[in-house]
Amino acid sequence: MTADGFDATVGDGARRDFVFTWKQEHWTHEELRKLVGKFRRKGTAEEWWPCKAYTKIRRGDRAYLLAQDRPMGIFGRGTIERKHERSKRALIRFDRSHGDVLRDPEKEFFVDESLLRTLGVLKKGSPIRAAGMPLKKNAARAIDRKILDFVPIVPGETTPSDETAQEVARLKKMIEQRIRPDQRRFSEKVRKIYRNGCAVTGCVTPAALEAAHIKTQKGRDGNSPSNGILLRSDIHCLFDRFLITLSEDGTKIETSPELTDPGYVALKTVTVARPVGGPPPSPKNIREHRKRFLEKLRRRARNQG
Repeated sequence: MTADGFDATVGDGARRDFVFTWKQEHWTHEELRKLVGKFRRKGTAEEWWPCKAYTKIRRGDRAYLLAQDRPMGIFGRGTIERKHERSKRALIRFDRSHGDVLRDPEKEFFVDESLLRTLGVLKKGSPIRAAGMPLKKNAARAIDRKILDFVPIVPGETTPSDETAQEVARLKKMIEQRIRPDQRRFSEKVRKIYRNGCAVTGCVTPAALEAAHIKTQKGRDGNSPSNGILLRSDIHCLFDRFLITLSEDGTKIETSPELTDPGYVALKTVTVARPVGGPPPSPKNIREHRKRFLEKLRRRARNQG
């Protein structure tokens, strides 16, 4: 790891992550605003970017855009489309349907300077020297979780009846937790061991968080902390409807083909947080949820066939 918080040896054949810097002195804010505007209108945009690591990057690698002027922060995430070794540049493509994001850095960042310093991406007195520096995987996944917190649901992707059903289910759970002491205790335990943060997105807004049961059977939910995970309400809804599930070891998220909302593409890249001071989701409970998730996939395949 360099003094800049980057790892020059990242990469094991999988998709890798790189930081691309932006300064107004090199590319005007007016030109950047045009790129952002195109992305908002069309859902896709692309731009050539200087790239120090042009010999290492490959098509499909992730590109995180960092504004270096004050204030500093991450304002976009795209995908490497191709590179031009003679000019040492990379073509970054932004595609909303692939989970890419881009916004005006003068208005708001996805990840601010303070968090980047906490992650070791930025260090005092050690500015990033060039665009296209490799980014450590743990920092990239933390940035992904923060970005996901900004894109819960793309407007218009759900019908009014879907939204009503989801709201009714959410209110029913809240009422049940207030009435039944065991449900309330379960919620309190799960919130505590997950340190009041969504295990998938990192969201820490209390009103948006819900203690989810992993395994349910005959209408009764086991209230052991090993059968719980703290999730943001929309992620909880996806989990309960078996549109997502945990990987066998509980560290990753697997998604259903039915989950076509581009706002949730990044779920495939996050690392699920582990609880502190309490048991992680038990393999038995995870297997039960995965079983129902896979059963739903098989029914969908039969119906389409």
